[in-house]
Amino acid sequence: MTQLQTVKKAAAYINKKTKNFKPETALITGSGLANSVPALDNKIVIPYAEIPGFLRSTVAGHSGNLIFGEYKGKKIAVMQGRFHYYEGHPMKDIAIAIRTLWMLGVKNLLVSAAVGSINAKLKPGSLCVLKDHINLMANNPLIGNYDPAFGPMFCDMTDTYDKEIAKKTLAIAKKYKINALPGVYLAVTGPNFETPAEIQAFKKLGADVVGMSTVPEVITARQLGLKICGLSWVTNLASGISKTPLSHKETLEETKKIEGKFAKILQDLLVKI
Repeated sequence: MTQLQTVKKAAAYINKKTKNFKPETALITGSGLANSVPALDNKIVIPYAEIPGFLRSTVAGHSGNLIFGEYKGKKIAVMQGRFHYYEGHPMKDIAIAIRTLWMLGVKNLLVSAAVGSINAKLKPGSLCVLKDHINLMANNPLIGNYDPAFGPMFCDMTDTYDKEIAKKTLAIAKKYKINALPGVYLAVTGPNFETPAEIQAFKKLGADVVGMSTVPEVITARQLGLKICGLSWVTNLASGISKTPLSHKETLEETKKIEGKFAKILQDLLVKI
């Protein structure tokens, strides 16, 4: 079965469950951030495990549900948990969920993630609104599953992150007195945290934050022509900058402190896109 056939099958199953609900904006929630999503009207929850061809989310803090509903008249889809390359999923299969959302009608993608900060101005609790990224995962979700239906094989990555949505996000953050800056996300495979030497190298490359997700989904969405906004929440200072050892437990604990801030951003942003 080709990936296009897999995506069509997944979309058909979802359409049957939602009675052809057509979401315009999709949100991917990062580690521990699922509870920040505003309450949706007419909510429908579909576990990933029920959707044909969908991967399984195995990481703590990622519930593994696809949620549909309306928020102040806007039709929304939420990926409550994502798929990571370090879980052992083939990189090309991470594209399935994004392509399925596109086939359902999604035009805008908000990608959130918990990240480590390299930029001293982005302390824990801050928001980095992505303006660009660096892919050091040594892989790409577009490899080995090309179909013209998904867009050009050689898609342009200039201005990948929508400037207007980013501008609106930064204005909302300022309104709520949330420390937020535009920045560059650097993606690594994980699952180990980075070494201090790697962080120093990443700093020289121009990265502001580092993480183990986001970029595969963004590349997929870019090929499809979606408008993209990257919301990276700083949960810790990166290795060598932090004075304490890093852990995923700490990440989840810190996101609990960030949930309220993220909820405020989403409440305003979802109606402005």
